[in-house]
Amino acid sequence: MWAAVRKLRDHELWWHFTRSPLAVGSAGLVFAFVLGALTAPWLAPHDPFDPARVFLADAFLPPVWVEGGDPRFLLGTDDQGRCVLSTILWGARISFFVGVSAVAFSAALGTVLGITAGSVGGAYESLVMRAADVQLTFPGILVALLIGGIARTLVPPALLEAAAVWVVVASIGIAGWPQYARIARAVTLVETSKDYIAAAQVMGLHPVRIMFRHLLPNVIGPISVVGTIGLALAIVSEATLSFLGVGVPPTTPSLGTLIRIGNDFLFSGEWWIVFFPSLALVLLVSAVNLLGDWLRDALDPKLR
Repeated sequence: MWAAVRKLRDHELWWHFTRSPLAVGSAGLVFAFVLGALTAPWLAPHDPFDPARVFLADAFLPPVWVEGGDPRFLLGTDDQGRCVLSTILWGARISFFVGVSAVAFSAALGTVLGITAGSVGGAYESLVMRAADVQLTFPGILVALLIGGIARTLVPPALLEAAAVWVVVASIGIAGWPQYARIARAVTLVETSKDYIAAAQVMGLHPVRIMFRHLLPNVIGPISVVGTIGLALAIVSEATLSFLGVGVPPTTPSLGTLIRIGNDFLFSGEWWIVFFPSLALVLLVSAVNLLGDWLRDALDPKLR
């Protein structure tokens, strides 16, 4: 373990990271969000999903520093008497899960299609890339809405609430695969023209082994950069779908669901119900975007 830590410390990427205050600050903010989301059952002051601990008499309490605030609820309460800080921590768990799962699904699907298209070529390559081009002509959120609507008609109503999170993951994941496929194909076309691929073919290695043992390691770097930025887009997409009411159900609220609920009370004076979840979403997405931008610059020698 210590050998791995020393290897990471001596890596050039770590050197660039420690000399970028913006990257360090963004990584720290992302780490704080991840830690808060993972430890929500223990870190959250209250359990917002335990009916025995939620009281309607505590509804619409303002933040603690505003007149009428309650020290038990640092950021106030919502219309059901739930602690806003606790709902943000629990909602971040859902947002992170959906975002990471959707990016992993998009990256895996797009990478496989891109590598195989670049390696096989011919009609298969044309079919995959034309499908990607057609899908890229539509906004990703519209594609996610379409896929989500189709999936909701196919899932039995009795299972819809339980499968709602997975429907959102599949919708965002399918909407995002073209960019990964294009990158994987471009890297594959460059690598297949090099001598080591020709040597592997002369040695009689199976094409599948060449694709996933020799080509895949060269694709992982660019894909990881796009995936980091794609995580922010996936979180925003999930928040948008939940805000529109076609995302995760209210029983498992994400940041988008909390914003949708709080928006109903914005003009009645209970601003904190929508403000703090919105602030958490903005900070999280901005930190992930900045971290992705730094990673892109650090891995591209032309931008150093």
